[in-house]
Amino acid sequence: MLKNKYDFMKKISPQMRAVAERVRAWNAAHPERVNDYRSDYLEERKFWNEGGPQMVRTEEFDVPGGPNGKVNVRLHYPTDKKDLPILVFVHGGGFYLGNNDTHSRVMRILAEKTGCCVIGVNYVLAPEAKFPSQILETVEVVRYFHQHAAEWGLDGNDISMAGDSGGATLIFAAMLYLRDEYKEGKDYLTSLLLYYGMYGMRDGVSGRMWGNDVDEIIMDGAGAYDPGYIDEKDIKSPYYDTTMNADLTYDIPPCFIACGECDPLLDNSTVLYEMLNDKGFTCEYKVYPGIMHAFLHYSRMLDAAYDAMQDGADFMARARIIKRGK
Repeated sequence: MLKNKYDFMKKISPQMRAVAERVRAWNAAHPERVNDYRSDYLEERKFWNEGGPQMVRTEEFDVPGGPNGKVNVRLHYPTDKKDLPILVFVHGGGFYLGNNDTHSRVMRILAEKTGCCVIGVNYVLAPEAKFPSQILETVEVVRYFHQHAAEWGLDGNDISMAGDSGGATLIFAAMLYLRDEYKEGKDYLTSLLLYYGMYGMRDGVSGRMWGNDVDEIIMDGAGAYDPGYIDEKDIKSPYYDTTMNADLTYDIPPCFIACGECDPLLDNSTVLYEMLNDKGFTCEYKVYPGIMHAFLHYSRMLDAAYDAMQDGADFMARARIIKRGK
């Protein structure tokens, strides 16, 4: 029950509290969001995406292939330099919400901080498309730009992936799919930036402590799954519950794993880090004090959002040095 959870407003940082108060005020002024949640999510995110870094150019393109015939992407070029490294970004939203507009500012900040061309994957949402559609679309984007990077002035042998929430879930699964099904990625995947993702745990300490009317993540308990996103026959897939069913003992690229202290998905990040660290993979784990879920969105009011993206960019730079040294 919600009344048993921590009083998150007393635990979060002052800046995070100001964000939560603004989100609550917006929700109270838009009760219709209960009936048209997807449209209202797009509308509410407009404020958070205003401003931010300006790109040298931004392009839209439909990558051919995938389960739906094509995958819409948006390319953010922070500079005119040639042979830019690639950062494929997959947005969160619980697989049901979001697009490249709702995460525009996040992608532009990452482009500025990393010096990469950030390519946003506008995957088909659930329930219109179900697991593993979103993973397969991400895989197609990565493979396309690995093979065709030169046509876009990019370096197809220096590809990283980043994602927040459900997007982090998808990029980790996509990396495993590339490794297992295509036997590739080891040579050209430089790093993964994994922001507050779900990697299989549906119960735990953080899930029982946190979750509220602002982040709207209320854990359903062990074994729960979402039939609107995945069919029951697929819940044992290694690309769904990655920390239980996937083989995490070989060929995992360097991973930056980040989460807020007051995030119900915190235990997912902790478990993933401990598993990868135990196997000797290059990984870094950062927990941001007093911070809730989905905090990358809130860079207009929250310094921790900038800090987390800068930390991810710094990790990418170190991962690139390690890669070149091999």
